[in-house]
Amino acid sequence: MIKDIPIVDVVVISHSHYDHLSHPTITEIQQRHPNVLFAVPLGLKEWFNDSGVKNVVELDWWQDVDITLTPATNQKSVSAASDTPFNASGSPSSDTQSITARISCLPCQHTSARTLWDKNHTLWASWAVKSGDKNVWFGGDTGYRHVPKLPDGHDDYSPEYAHLPRCPAFKEIGRRVGPFDLGMIPIGAYDPRWIFSSMHANPFDSVEIFKDTGCKRAMGIHWGTWVLTEEDVWAPAILLRKAMGRSGFAEQGVFDVCDIGESREF
Repeated sequence: MIKDIPIVDVVVISHSHYDHLSHPTITEIQQRHPNVLFAVPLGLKEWFNDSGVKNVVELDWWQDVDITLTPATNQKSVSAASDTPFNASGSPSSDTQSITARISCLPCQHTSARTLWDKNHTLWASWAVKSGDKNVWFGGDTGYRHVPKLPDGHDDYSPEYAHLPRCPAFKEIGRRVGPFDLGMIPIGAYDPRWIFSSMHANPFDSVEIFKDTGCKRAMGIHWGTWVLTEEDVWAPAILLRKAMGRSGFAEQGVFDVCDIGESREF
């Protein structure tokens, strides 16, 4: 519950779909944490302003902002990122106790809409947050390939379907912004595959995204919450273990999931 989160400094928004952008949730966060900053993809700032939320920074893909937090006064400053590499210490300085982070708006393969008449009017995004020597990537909501309708039982990662194109953005993210200490990568809402593959990764796609972006570890997200598609609620987690095994990841916990109500610290 939002009321159980003690401090919220920054919220990144992936896109405008209702299961990822809830008006009551946004307004409650704003009420409980008046100094919170919302980082949003291109075109969404107006929606936030119309909702009474003014502390918003709107970014296009490959744009960055640098955030400086001063815990003692609960204040933050936002500045355009420079072209130089980001080398913030991430630890409090002796005088201001400030912490600096770079937030990067990055591509993914999805879509956006709030109504029947505004499809793709605003951008969708994944996000990176780097502070000190730690770098985290949030995949948002994304597909990886577009898989056509296949006969039942056909594996779309078998050699006969190797020609299906893959989204090149994730390797570019890994090259330009990675590697990442932790990735939060979507694994669910993929069945029927031929309908959802261009928008929602299945666990086999997710493992490829994990490798492309250069994540050292990852947690599976976007599953077990909303009933959006036809797969069983636990199917993504089970399929993820199979996908990791097929890719040769024998070590447990490299790309894992939380049980319902569980928390992890990294």
